[in-house]
Amino acid sequence: MFSRWGLRASTAWNISGEPCSGAAVDDTDIDSDNKLKLGIKCVCSYNVSTVCHITQLKVYALDVVGQIPAELQNLTYLTNLNLAQNYLAGSLPAFLGKLTRLQYLTLGTNALTGVLPRELGNLENLVAMAISTNKFVGPLPEVVENLSNLEQLYIDSCGLSGELPSTFSKLKNLKVLWASDNEFTGKIPDYIGSLSNLTDLRLHGNNFDGPIPPGFSNLINLANLRIGDLTGEVSSLAFVANMTSLSTLVLRNSRISDNLASVDFSKFLTSIICKQFWTKLTSLTLPRNCLESTL
Repeated sequence: MFSRWGLRASTAWNISGEPCSGAAVDDTDIDSDNKLKLGIKCVCSYNVSTVCHITQLKVYALDVVGQIPAELQNLTYLTNLNLAQNYLAGSLPAFLGKLTRLQYLTLGTNALTGVLPRELGNLENLVAMAISTNKFVGPLPEVVENLSNLEQLYIDSCGLSGELPSTFSKLKNLKVLWASDNEFTGKIPDYIGSLSNLTDLRLHGNNFDGPIPPGFSNLINLANLRIGDLTGEVSSLAFVANMTSLSTLVLRNSRISDNLASVDFSKFLTSIICKQFWTKLTSLTLPRNCLESTL
């Protein structure tokens, strides 16, 4: 794969002999260190500690040009694949569905195209998937319901369209959903209000119709909520009344028609220090709505 991409393996691990050595098996954390742009990690406990398998591959921000190579499908023990911030093109290959041990899939900021393959539904161990800033087309596959362990989903600015599938409602472990700046249509699904573990939700920059579902009032764990660019029916502010964990609220051009006094913002107060009010809500943006201020 590295030859095809014009890359040279790091001297930290011995590509000409046993690659699962050096940084590949020591305490080096290649995932969180952005200075380490290329590397692998291995686990050598297989077959009574006689066999090593590559479990992590990182090729990050190296301006790699080309497609995702077919050889990748041989790394069936991968749990973490990071190919972000390159110039990878072509479609997302269906063989990624063979990497069923994957927990983290990071392909954001590339030039990938085409529809998302249904085989992604085979990745039932995924905890996080990031495919933002690509050039995909078509809808999010219905098989997303299989990703029941998913906690973070980043699909912003990646070209997807159509309605969010109803099967999305089964992602009960979801904490972060960035779905902004796509071509999603239809009403904002009411079932999102049942995803009670959400802490960060971003839906702005699409073609959604209002109103904002009243069920959003159940999302009391949200710290970051960004909705915008809605058409159709107007919404009230009542749904935010119990969101006392919010630190950022952006409702740009969301057809809000309400009185600011309809929400008791005193509930957002968390402490009083030196006679000053300190709140969790540090950013409030409500442009292009129809609000009355009679607080």
